[in-house]
Amino acid sequence: MKAFMLPKPQISSGETAQKTILPRATYWGRWFTTVMLLTWAASFVIGFQSALIVLTIIGFIAVVVGLRQPIIGLFGMSILCTLDPITKLLLLTGGLLRWNTYNYWLLIVMILYAPFLLRLNDLQTRLIQLFFLLMSLELVISPDRAVGADDVLGVVTLFGLLVYFARVGEDGNSWYWLGLINGILGAAGGLSYYLQRNHLPFVNPNNWAMFPQTALFAICMSLPFSTGRRRSQLLLMLLAVVNFAWVFLSGSRGNLLLAVICLIFLVITMQGFSGRVIFLIVTLLLGYIISTQFTDLQERTLQRVELLLNPGASLSHATSGRSDLLLGGWYIFLEHPFGVGTGGFGPIWASLGFREGITAFSYGYGINRPAHAGWLKILTENGIPGFLLFAMYVLSFVLVGWRSSDRKLLALGLLVTAILSSALISLELQWARGLWFLAAGVTVLFHRERMAAQIRAAARREPITNIIRHENLRHD
Repeated sequence: MKAFMLPKPQISSGETAQKTILPRATYWGRWFTTVMLLTWAASFVIGFQSALIVLTIIGFIAVVVGLRQPIIGLFGMSILCTLDPITKLLLLTGGLLRWNTYNYWLLIVMILYAPFLLRLNDLQTRLIQLFFLLMSLELVISPDRAVGADDVLGVVTLFGLLVYFARVGEDGNSWYWLGLINGILGAAGGLSYYLQRNHLPFVNPNNWAMFPQTALFAICMSLPFSTGRRRSQLLLMLLAVVNFAWVFLSGSRGNLLLAVICLIFLVITMQGFSGRVIFLIVTLLLGYIISTQFTDLQERTLQRVELLLNPGASLSHATSGRSDLLLGGWYIFLEHPFGVGTGGFGPIWASLGFREGITAFSYGYGINRPAHAGWLKILTENGIPGFLLFAMYVLSFVLVGWRSSDRKLLALGLLVTAILSSALISLELQWARGLWFLAAGVTVLFHRERMAAQIRAAARREPITNIIRHENLRHD
């Protein structure tokens, strides 16, 4: 696999395309960041929810226009993925605008780009295809097919995200602006939310935290493309710190773990000793400023972390009842080693009854409850085959990164494996848009040149081998 680096200008027919693509990414990147900053600033007048509506509409317009303009489509797709956790909670709550609206659009994109998707044969794609097939088949035996269908829809739309990434996968400048746009979206949006939170409906902190967390994912994918741009690299790192602060103040311990993993990745990946020193100093200053402005939220988060680490607290109390769900899920798995069917955890939990060791700390008996953990959900609903398939998918990122012989790709592979492994301890798949966003983006980064050739071959309706042969000759 070729080295992981920004595209270089070439004296060839590709030079014209290079000069066209890079300025367009910069132009639209600046346009989107300006609009986002103005909208979040206006939120203090029109309200947070009204600003959220404006940005969501802009995102949907961008993904539609993106069918003809790939760079606009990439930015619009990423904005909707970052906003997804809060639009589900505050905007797409019923009626015509439901929280599956974005999924429906991604299905349309998948149909339009079916020739390209059918050509994909990389390891990640093959494994997730098999997992999707298993989930679909197990809908037949599910006691709750409506929930199961939502779960299947959430997984399959990963391929729609792949389309948007693959269409601009070779343009490093677009990847850089991807991180900048979403970093600003999360940083400014988080500030607006926390300053207006007392006037907003209650939002589950665990779900809300995925908003700045997804912005962190975008920054992680973007940082390798800031090589040689010290100010750009520092700007991305500062945006990462602000988004990390918003995750911390949410009090969500699961998302805080993911944010720590992202921050470690960014510090290791960052180039230059002086840049790290400046980053550390500014981080301490920002951390002090933010902590003094939101002392109540800071204390709440520290208390929740302390409770988790307190050896004197009961396991149920320390985990807010999640340990009861885990034990109950284990009982379900032992009785149904091949799964109860996709979406079936809730009804089976409700019929589980009293079992030894389950305290029903906060979830109760005879009540339909979500699993609150992706690994538990997969194990109980899709059994041993589903668990093994998804575990292979998670580990495949490290494997492909290692086989690439590229340190940056290996680092990204380790990041995705660590994030997915940790996230599904406390997060379910249907709330995992940010995780699919990260997985789809890194999958394309692993195979940028090949996927670009595949999407061109699909557009021209010619065999992929012809395109790959042409690309190899051009590089030689």
